[in-house]
Amino acid sequence: MQELRLGLVGCGAIAQWHARALKDLGRTRVTACVDVLAENADHLALLTGGEACSTIDEAMSIGVDALAILVPHHLHQEVVSRALDVGVHVALEKPMAPSIEACEQILAEAAKHPDKVFMLTENAQYWPEVLIAQELISGGAIGDILTARSWHNFGITPEFYPSPESWRFQTAQAGGGVAIDTGSHWMRPLRMILGEIDQVVAVTGRIQEKMQGESLVRALCKFDSGVVASFDVMLATGAVALQPHFQFTGTKGEIVISALGEVRLFDGTNWQGTVVGNGNYMDSYIGVWKDFEAAVLDGTPLAADARYSLGEVRAALAINRSNESKQWEKVW
Repeated sequence: MQELRLGLVGCGAIAQWHARALKDLGRTRVTACVDVLAENADHLALLTGGEACSTIDEAMSIGVDALAILVPHHLHQEVVSRALDVGVHVALEKPMAPSIEACEQILAEAAKHPDKVFMLTENAQYWPEVLIAQELISGGAIGDILTARSWHNFGITPEFYPSPESWRFQTAQAGGGVAIDTGSHWMRPLRMILGEIDQVVAVTGRIQEKMQGESLVRALCKFDSGVVASFDVMLATGAVALQPHFQFTGTKGEIVISALGEVRLFDGTNWQGTVVGNGNYMDSYIGVWKDFEAAVLDGTPLAADARYSLGEVRAALAINRSNESKQWEKVW
């Protein structure tokens, strides 16, 4: 194959973000836009040049080599199984599924198709600022890591929460609240740099009454290395400040990633720190599709296999168990 023909299954808000990233790829072409709501499929078809349709079977008749699964979380297992059955490569939005049992069933189904690429599209794996920080830390720029902080406070946006009945507000469809959904983007960088999480202690809250799951999380994560990091995420009820996304503190200095994409190194040479890089969160979606494209067309390994993504699901579930038990909970 010299070109990857991609179908987008689910044409809601996140599909539009992926569609913008796909415009910057040279070897991938969107050929089909699948959604049960015709207006969603039509809109994404206009953005991508693909053909609007309502089923995976229609997408196959148009011509696809791979499908991006961008539907609500509770539908992941069913739709992935269908996509694998028709014989295409699959890129699945995070989280893989709302439970570990469902995740394992999806992985088992994917394992039956070893000739097909199965990817979990956690875009934080390709977040430019995080990659800059990761390289600096691995090179010893701040010495040994002592602690870290991850912070995300965001508001309700019409594209992702278009009405009080939006599926992200419903536990049965989303699988929980902000910990398993948006929070995964802020958990992945901690895992990339600090390793695996051993246990968490957390308090959650429902500051958004319309959200059945938690809309506020304040947690401490203890990693296998013994390092403890804070993890805070909330769906705000008002205006939010531009807090740093991440702060990594080591024996020799600190690295701070700002909400505006600036990576600043504090190593003692300048009390204000030194800007060592700039990035853009949205560029992480380009990284997703470059990796998937290369895996399918060139056979190169993915930056992170799909099983790795279970770490964010396990952490989210442990956070909610800790809120109930009022004690440290193992991440398993």
